[in-house]
Amino acid sequence: MSRNLSSSLPATLAERIRFLREKRYMTPELLAMKAMVPLSTIEDLEAGIEMFLAPAVRQRLARVLHVRPSQIQEVEKTPEFDEREALNLQRQSIALREAILRDPEGAHLCLSCGSLLAVRLFERRDLQDNPLTVLKANCTRCLFRLTDD
Repeated sequence: MSRNLSSSLPATLAERIRFLREKRYMTPELLAMKAMVPLSTIEDLEAGIEMFLAPAVRQRLARVLHVRPSQIQEVEKTPEFDEREALNLQRQSIALREAILRDPEGAHLCLSCGSLLAVRLFERRDLQDNPLTVLKANCTRCLFRLTDD
């Protein structure tokens, strides 16, 4: 793809996804199926509700829409936090991690949207053969992730 194509594409993520989808004569349902993402994700993208994509989702959409992932990423809006919000989110993440480790089977909620988290704990060993518990949690609805990695 040439640089000209990227400059001729719509300037917002919502418009760009819709434009590229329509250029391929796809319905939102077909794009969701081919890219293996929920239809609600496509609808939220095209409505301007979602403005940032997980790398795996971006790559699958780009593959199906026949563009480079960078041509989608360049119009994404990354969430920006001021220092106070970032510190508050960090405190909440630490508290959530501790709560999950105390009760891994409990119903833990996403800090972003309030939906349930899918939680996984892994037992590993460090270089001195000491046991380690590694936590991975992700929201079942949005892109929120909490990991020890």
